[in-house]
Amino acid sequence: MTRKVGLPLVGAITCACLFVAAVAWATNTLTVTESFTPDKLGAPTNLSITAQFASSTGGPPSPISKLTLYAPAGLGVDAHGAGVCSEQVLRLRGPQGCPADSRVGFGGGVGLIELPKQVIRERFTIDFFFAPREHGHLALLAYATAVAPVAVEITVIAKEVPAPKPYGLGFSVEIPPITTIPGATLASVESAFATFGSPNVAYYENVHGKRTLVRLKGMVVPKSCPRGGFPTEGKIDFADGSTLTVDPTIPCPR
Repeated sequence: MTRKVGLPLVGAITCACLFVAAVAWATNTLTVTESFTPDKLGAPTNLSITAQFASSTGGPPSPISKLTLYAPAGLGVDAHGAGVCSEQVLRLRGPQGCPADSRVGFGGGVGLIELPKQVIRERFTIDFFFAPREHGHLALLAYATAVAPVAVEITVIAKEVPAPKPYGLGFSVEIPPITTIPGATLASVESAFATFGSPNVAYYENVHGKRTLVRLKGMVVPKSCPRGGFPTEGKIDFADGSTLTVDPTIPCPR
């Protein structure tokens, strides 16, 4: 049903350190939790995020139209040797058509469809893959799908964008309006989670003239943590013209 591509909206993996940030703007509210797993400086990791949306009107929150995320400075992304998937392949064949070593994460959540006398909740899943670089910058594909009671499929691309200080890596994704059934409003999102990180991929490379197996590190925790924790930021634009900005901090490893 609700094909929500909250690309980098992430979550679910248990971690030693969690931080929750809640923000309200106009009628839309958002609560975000972020974490590293494992939580160790300089180590390959998974970045996990969960998000809970609500509306002060009592109805579903407004549909999301754009999402921009900024990760901590020093967060590494080792994509060397990883495969890539194309938007065309993903649209035609789905996740099974993408190379296994192009997967960079997964997620899901609950979408909302509002009818005149009821609100329908439907679970959706999201699969993330490396896309071909654009002008040397990273790009990620997100494939969101739901089956019942309404079948929906959406493919979007998240592009690397410059990140202001004190942040490092940034991504932005535009989400198209999601129509479902006659008489219903555009689909919106109640909750979402995603996780990005260690893809458990290895490849062979010539090192000093010798064919050597090299393991892809994926996402790597910064080598040092600023006082107060790792700063992050997320900006969400809604179809009703409102905007939410959250800036949760991931605590430093203990």
